[in-house]
Amino acid sequence: MTILYKVESRREFGNAKEANVFPHKVVLCAVSARNIIAFSALQNLSSHVYVCDIVTPWQYYKVCNSKSLINVLEWNANGEQLLLGYIGGRVEIWQPKEQSLNVWQLQFHANIPSEDIIQAKFFHNGKGVVFNTQKKDHTYYGEKFERLEQRPTLTGFGGVATEGCILLTSSGLLAAFTLPQLQKLAINNTSNSGGQAQEPTPLNNASSEQVELFPVSHSIGISRSYIEHCSIVASASGALNIAYSTGWQQQQQQQLVYCYKVSLQLEGERIVIKSESLASIFLNTLPSATLESKRIAQLLWTRVGNEDVIYVVFNVGDSASLLEQWTLTRRHQSVHALLQQSATGPAAGSKPVDYVPSESWEQVAKLQLSAQISQLCSSRLIAADCEQLFAILQDNSVQVLEPGTLKQLNHTQFEHDAETRFICGDLTPTSQMLIIFDSHAQLHAMQTPMLKQHTNTMQLLLLLLEYCIVTGVDASDVLLLNLGNLEALVDKLTDNFTRQPSYVRQFYYANFLALKSNLCRAQQQEFDNLIILHAISSTFKSLLRPSDLGCQDKGPADNLAMKLAESVPDVDTVLLNLDAKDFTVEPMMLQSLQQLIQWVTDLALNMLNRLPEEVMKSKLSGKRASYDISRDIVAISSLRELLVMIRIWGLLNPQCLPVYTKTMDNIDVLAILFRLLTRLAQNPAEPDELLLDECSLLSKQLLIPQPSRHNPTTLLSAQGYAAVKSGQLTFTSLVEPVGLQEIEMEQVVFAHFIKDGVSNLQLGANPSTIRRCARCGFVNSANKVAKTSALKAWCNKWLHCHCGGFWKQIN
Repeated sequence: MTILYKVESRREFGNAKEANVFPHKVVLCAVSARNIIAFSALQNLSSHVYVCDIVTPWQYYKVCNSKSLINVLEWNANGEQLLLGYIGGRVEIWQPKEQSLNVWQLQFHANIPSEDIIQAKFFHNGKGVVFNTQKKDHTYYGEKFERLEQRPTLTGFGGVATEGCILLTSSGLLAAFTLPQLQKLAINNTSNSGGQAQEPTPLNNASSEQVELFPVSHSIGISRSYIEHCSIVASASGALNIAYSTGWQQQQQQQLVYCYKVSLQLEGERIVIKSESLASIFLNTLPSATLESKRIAQLLWTRVGNEDVIYVVFNVGDSASLLEQWTLTRRHQSVHALLQQSATGPAAGSKPVDYVPSESWEQVAKLQLSAQISQLCSSRLIAADCEQLFAILQDNSVQVLEPGTLKQLNHTQFEHDAETRFICGDLTPTSQMLIIFDSHAQLHAMQTPMLKQHTNTMQLLLLLLEYCIVTGVDASDVLLLNLGNLEALVDKLTDNFTRQPSYVRQFYYANFLALKSNLCRAQQQEFDNLIILHAISSTFKSLLRPSDLGCQDKGPADNLAMKLAESVPDVDTVLLNLDAKDFTVEPMMLQSLQQLIQWVTDLALNMLNRLPEEVMKSKLSGKRASYDISRDIVAISSLRELLVMIRIWGLLNPQCLPVYTKTMDNIDVLAILFRLLTRLAQNPAEPDELLLDECSLLSKQLLIPQPSRHNPTTLLSAQGYAAVKSGQLTFTSLVEPVGLQEIEMEQVVFAHFIKDGVSNLQLGANPSTIRRCARCGFVNSANKVAKTSALKAWCNKWLHCHCGGFWKQIN
């Protein structure tokens, strides 16, 4: 295993003195499906919760603080809600305000008086994808990835999964509540809009709505008990499997791990909790001389393949630990003939029951370790052939174990000193990185070993990236690995995606573009333009309505694509073959889209202007970049379609046309762009010399606006990618590393001005409030004034950044 980086803190989090005051863990951590790390730490005898991105681990943001001690830290399935459980019974659910990572708001809260929250879980939504390395050679996504056969924890009307949480307290009390389905804009707009879209509230408005929830409680057993350790996992039937150990049994000769199956149902609007006892684990006893030195430290219930497995961690003395694996076995127990049901009476004809099913736990493996285990983590991938177990030890080492035998597969030793020790850890969504926190809340990241099967590394990485496309989880942890040939991976990923059926490509196109954008950003290539172009194209086409709904089999956009397939170089000739009524849009709406129209023509101008230089570079170097928008026939076709639509809309409202500074007044920019793009579409791989000559004259005919570049300091940049490959990195919290910063060259007049990438407007040198993507640096103004429905729909597309990252509010 490779140690990737470490983030050193300034000793502001936790210390040994505070750790003695609180008997619980002083540091907790959890990694979301979007690779956002949440961790809690003690500071001045108060609990503080922070979040940071996995690609910018040195920059963390505060979520909240409390005088009560946090005992549970849990993300929901999509990584947009963070649950906090406190000692004292308070539960809070936080979410980023308007998807800004540095501004959080309390969305829901509940209280269970005089109880300590031991464990909490969000309801399982029944969705999941099985990761199977044996199907890596299959072409279609439907064959590669199978859907998980699992029912949701709680279903509502029509069998739809219901969002909510279940809690377990230290006294054995179960509590559950559902989360109200609030509209995204209803949190900031409490007024009733009558079904119409409301304008987003500015980010500087500090008001937020908090909803208090009232959980339904139920005792997990017949009597209450003192629960010290527990584990909750969702089963295939939709029920929740819970295993716990009691603190008052730690000193007894016979120790038990109680197992329960908890099912939830909705009766009207009220949740009904049903608890059913399962077979318990009777742990092996030690000789009386060492009874007091063996204590349960952690329980972990997971599924390995189709089997239920519980890992029990013991602390033996002060410097050793014991790990046991127990597997649930199901057998048919024979029944004596006298106890079998007789075939008499109304049940005549039924066969007698000669066996009954029985369940029992069996110990299958045991491992003695020379250091105490701080935390045990299992793989988050749903797979039967790539399960791994990670034991984080207090001597600052990590051991990778094989489930079933507990055989040591790998061992990594970190730097060890007397002041710090590993406390907790968690795996990334694809289980390719292990995030560890020590007693001073210092972050350590390491690369997990590759799967034990003899699988080609390139094929495995390709399978992981396609798994991220299908499931929608973030792939930053895969991209941060020490990849060998990134260009070949991009080409193979694109080739496999183009082989998918059309409906599959359309469904996963946004996830594919976001992933490929992050891949190309590591090579200093601009791929974001294609994403914005795709968004503008879908927005403009959604405005088109056929003039006669009864006699047209295809829409106006489909008819336009058929006409452009004839490769007519004159845009006005194309207009003669189209029905202008199909492209009629209100002039006021066209005026609001002028900046987006300007962006489309600016992209076409820059692409054609750079074409001779790109062709010359490829001839001199002998190789081409993995992606170039001037060689993408899909992007060229989209630009041609948009130019025809802009030409028609310019006849309806000339105020929506793009504006340029020309050397001569008789230059028709749209006609020139359409003619050059049509010739380029005929052979984008090898443009002819006459086309290159005409493209080189564009800069002499009009002033070409330069595109704005975003150069954030992240590990996904070219500098960060090279630094991760070079070896272990050390960062300081809240200090941006100078070695990862990109040098910006002043090439345009507005170099020091900030441009809104969504509305294509200049915001000036010091705008009041903006949102900048924490990963790609894309800028979006926080104060949006959308007066038309088309512009509102365009702004709603940017609730998330196109690369998949969170926004960062900058005042």
